[in-house]
Amino acid sequence: MVDIHPLGQFVRVGDHLGVIVGYHGMPDVPEDHYAIWYGQVAADGVTPLARTVPVEYCVLVGKHELYH
Repeated sequence: MVDIHPLGQFVRVGDHLGVIVGYHGMPDVPEDHYAIWYGQVAADGVTPLARTVPVEYCVLVGKHELYH
């Protein structure tokens, strides 16, 4: 089993930036994967669409900036 990082943690997967919204043990997330949200929504235009990604492809992003 791999380390589980907190929900809401930003990650980089290749050239894409996403947010961890699920991990193994949660519904529909395979072992050693995270569910990553890249800002997409399902066909209904409302439901967030997350993709499962192997943990080893995810690079944690250590900081973020805030704006108002």
